[in-house]
Amino acid sequence: MYPIFVRIAAKKEKAYIKTGYEIPDLCQWYDGKIVARSDTVMMNKRILFELKKYNERMREIDNYDVYTATQLKQILTQQDKITQDATTFTAFFRKRISEFEKEGRINYAKMHKETLRIFLLAEGEVPFVIMNNITVEHFDTYMKRKGYSDGNRQIRLCHIKARVNEAIKYGLIKCEKHPFAYTKLSTSEPKDLDVNITDFGKIIKADTSQSKRLTLAKDMFLLSFYLGGINLADIVQIDFSQKEINYIRQKSGAHKRKDRITRITIQPEARYIIDKYIGKNGRLDLGYNYTYTNMCCYINSCLKLLAKELNIKSNLTFYSARKTFAQFASEIAIPYPIIEYCLGHSIKTNITINSYVKVKQSQADAAIQRVIEYTKQPKIFEDFINLRNQMQMMMM
Repeated sequence: MYPIFVRIAAKKEKAYIKTGYEIPDLCQWYDGKIVARSDTVMMNKRILFELKKYNERMREIDNYDVYTATQLKQILTQQDKITQDATTFTAFFRKRISEFEKEGRINYAKMHKETLRIFLLAEGEVPFVIMNNITVEHFDTYMKRKGYSDGNRQIRLCHIKARVNEAIKYGLIKCEKHPFAYTKLSTSEPKDLDVNITDFGKIIKADTSQSKRLTLAKDMFLLSFYLGGINLADIVQIDFSQKEINYIRQKSGAHKRKDRITRITIQPEARYIIDKYIGKNGRLDLGYNYTYTNMCCYINSCLKLLAKELNIKSNLTFYSARKTFAQFASEIAIPYPIIEYCLGHSIKTNITINSYVKVKQSQADAAIQRVIEYTKQPKIFEDFINLRNQMQMMMM
């Protein structure tokens, strides 16, 4: 077989880009075109498309006449190396999902698969050329018509926008105005998932010794809380054999540029729970051998049962521990950067002071101790909380 190349000539040098098309006989090639084949017209159209693609890319290169043929080849083919097999926006989306899975970001990939499923139902396979503001607006209208909540629409549009920005960066989408120029991302009201101090006291004092499910629910909820609102995905990966833990939050660790590692000392309240489940490798053995997703569902179902048993009206989930920790910390005036550190969030560097001041582990440890103290003796903090609330009202 004889492969067909696009030739680049510059500065008395030649370079070749392989097109992916080939012919079995040199007699089928004449004057830069394919001849004497049943699919001649189609093959020539495909080759012409390849040539047109590289010509368009060449015109977009500033001062292209200063480069050698080899340098031009590298510039012209860079996009193809990054986005192989991505002939449409939806194909590019699938490729990114596959990359998320290879990186181990399984849940993130699943969320994107659901977004792509909905997008395909609304728009079908979308070429890059029509991935514009009209398509985005139509997709948002479709979700509204189908009754998707504001929060759900926000997630789907954020996924689409992130992939659009990547496609623009790689030169796959060319537009004068951004496809999201006229689409405002919807915002949803924060869900009331935190537990008040009275209900939190019920959880601490609850005798769950007669039920494995209730015991697991109580222990996992409190362990997350005592470790600064840590996520379950991180709990199951951490080695608890030392006096302190350090981890990179799985949900955001892949795209955070700084403050990736969270270090905190294990408080006695957390150590008591850890010692009940810790295995020889330092990780927790919860006695559950199914998938992580199933385990999440199981623990949340156990928490629903615990809420019913204790007559807690709040929507009690594992995430409630994280929300509750943040809420309590805020109520007793823990500075927000320290709360962010405990939660594993990035510290906002657009605030000038945060560019100079770094949150240290000792501050996070002191904050967690203070929050635990609040849960044990909330009445001691009542006057302080009321005074602080009054002062905040006076400043408004």
